[in-house]
Amino acid sequence: MSSRQTALVVALAAIGLTLAQDVRPGLDFYHTWQYAAAMTLGIIVLAAYAWGARSGSDGRAGQWVALGLAGALVVAIDGLLSGLIGPDTITVSGSPGTVTPVPDLAAAAFFGPADPQTIARGDATVSLRQKGVDPIAVPASGRLFLGTSIAYLASRPAAYIVAHDARGNRLTVTQPTNPTFLSPVLLFPQSQPLRDKSYPLDTFATPGVHRIARALYFSADDAQTFNHLGSRQPALVLSVNDDNGKSVGLTIVPSGRDVAIGDLHIIATLGTFPQLVVASAPHPAVLIAGLLLFIGGAGAALIPPKRGSRLSVSAAET
Repeated sequence: MSSRQTALVVALAAIGLTLAQDVRPGLDFYHTWQYAAAMTLGIIVLAAYAWGARSGSDGRAGQWVALGLAGALVVAIDGLLSGLIGPDTITVSGSPGTVTPVPDLAAAAFFGPADPQTIARGDATVSLRQKGVDPIAVPASGRLFLGTSIAYLASRPAAYIVAHDARGNRLTVTQPTNPTFLSPVLLFPQSQPLRDKSYPLDTFATPGVHRIARALYFSADDAQTFNHLGSRQPALVLSVNDDNGKSVGLTIVPSGRDVAIGDLHIIATLGTFPQLVVASAPHPAVLIAGLLLFIGGAGAALIPPKRGSRLSVSAAET
């Protein structure tokens, strides 16, 4: 393999490692010394070839390749700096209808309201709000580029709880361990190991009948692995106690079904609710400029010189 081919292969690898921060954002690997070392080595190889080929030592094509490699260097340096000095990935959580500050973006995340149908579909909205600027919706699937940061949504298990007493009266659902005390939406911030896996765990209460419930979330796949659950859809395993800690019962609540446990009736609609993830990323403008320069230089190197140019070169050599 010639030095020109080696340089082009290294350029493509460096560009690929940089673009990976946009395609698969948030990986810890981008902030490791291994990533920085690979990018630094690539930058050295690209700079060495471009510096030597700029004066024509590798012919006309080499000069065009050197120009293209300048663009690849811009992309690689952008990726290296993003990994070295960019902030670590953060996950911002919030209950439906609440606002959570995001200092890294000098903004606040507004988590849209959610009813049982929204939880079941998993299509609750999240928008970013800054002072004096219209809210920016974070796409449900895709990326939102914000300078040197990239924002996207990740789903987390959620359950919308509706509770009734034995007479059918609607009961208030509270979450004593959640800052959003009156939210009927469980977001399962904890986990409980069972067998060889951990399952999402949350707690809610119904003060009207003095009951406290621990809810263990099983996805549809998890529910099928436990034959005794008898469910092919997401389900909660509820353990209910009274205010004195005395057990009232243990039961399985498939999504959307009305299930009685003691004098309590529970309907749990299971699904997902979004979290906002913010990760560092190469600046889009710098990335695009570098890519265009690389494509232009590498493409020009593939175009054969005009016949007139060849005759001129031959005459000059004679």
